[in-house]
Amino acid sequence: MTEDSKEVRITYETLYEILRREKSTDELQKLDSSFCTDVISYLRDKTKILADAAGKFDVFSVNERDSTQVQMNNIKRILKELYEKRERKIIDMALNKSRTNSSIIDTANLLDIERPIYNELIKTLDNFRKEILHAMLELRMQEQESKMEQARIDNTADAKQAKVDQAEADASLQSDIQEAVHASIQANTQANTQAATQGEAQTESKPTVKKIKFIQKVEQFIGPELDTCGPFEPEQTQELPAEIADILLEKGSAIEVK
Repeated sequence: MTEDSKEVRITYETLYEILRREKSTDELQKLDSSFCTDVISYLRDKTKILADAAGKFDVFSVNERDSTQVQMNNIKRILKELYEKRERKIIDMALNKSRTNSSIIDTANLLDIERPIYNELIKTLDNFRKEILHAMLELRMQEQESKMEQARIDNTADAKQAKVDQAEADASLQSDIQEAVHASIQANTQANTQAATQGEAQTESKPTVKKIKFIQKVEQFIGPELDTCGPFEPEQTQELPAEIADILLEKGSAIEVK
């Protein structure tokens, strides 16, 4: 738009003509620096017309309101299409700048509000070009791959160590349980032998039991009566001889159920 047209900066017809010119060429078209504020002012005027006509029901007011509403809808469609057309051109300009680093790309027709978009696009494209393309060309991608491979090895090693630690913990628990069972059997045998020596009747004393709930898996083991116990799963409850239950409680494998 020229200085001669400053009196009426924006109309429906001028917007339509601006869009037509933008669509007809690959180059970004020149717009007045005040284009955005002029458009906002124009839309406010149209909105005021709609508001003034809202409470009137004479034929003239109704026709004006309907005509203005249709025009407002068309204006918004034109502005959306104009923005997206210029957006595509700005993206192409930034892409060319990033690829060629040319100083002859003409940015004179960028609006002040559009220039940050152009600059940020170039910055983003340049950063990724450096990190990906230049890295490959300079064989530095191998360093990144090496770091990723080392991370994978470390994760695998951690997983293996966790399995080893769990296996050792399970073995230690089994050993403690079997020691307790062995001690219980020995104590019962010794008591019965002593009673027999003294001529007393051998009586079976009922073992003390505790009810526990398992909070982790416990493998199968042999109980004091030489019976098979387990395996036990988390959340499973079971009554076990007190000496075995105490070991499971101490190891954190179960909790007591009162």
